Amino acid sequence: MFDADRSTSSYRWPVLRLSPGNRSEVVLLSDRFFAITTHWTTHTVPCSGDSCDLCELLPARGLFYAAVHAAGRPYLLELGSQSSSLFEQHSKLLHGGLKPGQVYELSRTGKKQPVRSECVRFQEGVSPVPVLVLAHRVLALYRFPGPNPSESIEQYESRMRTLAQRRNVQLALQIKAKPLRSF
Repeated sequence: MFDADRSTSSYRWPVLRLSPGNRSEVVLLSDRFFAITTHWTTHTVPCSGDSCDLCELLPARGLFYAAVHAAGRPYLLELGSQSSSLFEQHSKLLHGGLKPGQVYELSRTGKKQPVRSECVRFQEGVSPVPVLVLAHRVLALYRFPGPNPSESIEQYESRMRTLAQRRNVQLALQIKAKPLRSF
């Protein structure tokens, strides 16, 4: 009972967060962003898409994830829509798109400011993280299970959509059950 299962600890990659005024240099490991729509309740939860009960109650926000390597280990780079747009525009305009091995300098000037990115060089010999692995690492942040051994990304998405829909029904019921606050 008092024994920890350490076999799942490698499934969750930390999220790289930039504080205002800080810079970080990362090596891109993804050839595209993994996009997910979320809602904020008391924490961030994935939207199940069509017929999502939370869409009636809460605004949706897109988050974009990429696998990066920094400080000797893999990280998830989480960007909002404006930050990811700047990142992608810079890479497409000057470097032919997102390519594993591009080294980016990331910075943020203020708390509500987007993350700025600049490709400073290219590192050879970097292979991309498969999209299924990236999806698994991202959904681990939201406490979703990983893909089954022979599952494709489409099958995994369908299974996670069903699970998210069930979770969001319960969250919507909890939100509706709370009394309205008067100001």
